[in-house]
Amino acid sequence: IPDVRAGRLAAITWLTPPLKYSEHPPESECLGQNWTVEQINAIMSSPDWNSTVIVVLWDDFGGFYDHVAPPSQGTYRLGPRVPAIVISPWSRSHDIDHRTFDFSSIVKYVEQQYRLPHLDHYDRSVASIGGMLDLNQKPLAPMVLKPRTCPKSIPGPFTY
Repeated sequence: IPDVRAGRLAAITWLTPPLKYSEHPPESECLGQNWTVEQINAIMSSPDWNSTVIVVLWDDFGGFYDHVAPPSQGTYRLGPRVPAIVISPWSRSHDIDHRTFDFSSIVKYVEQQYRLPHLDHYDRSVASIGGMLDLNQKPLAPMVLKPRTCPKSIPGPFTY
């Protein structure tokens, strides 16, 4: 947030929340969501908004039931679906992309956007997240959200 406010946000920035805001049990999902909203609101309220693509994703599927069986492509390729949200003034409004993506889909988009050479060994057949954007549309206005009021923490069965 200080980098955003000072106009020093790097062209490519990866944000990982501190454990307290990670939404991993036993941490609060509400506090984690508020942390994410705060980061996104800072960008949406800045001059950087019109040139930004934000990808919100989780590192796993969270153990929740999914009615779609994971594709079988080997030990380290694909698995249970992971939620992802692409937020940008260029996002296709009300669009759900049903193509298969993996974490490399973000890398592929960055390579394409910045015309970078392909340096990694991931499968080049992955879909780029670029298809979720429409650079010809009228840019969408920011939608600054209010943080939620979080319930007091309730001790659960999880321990580390």
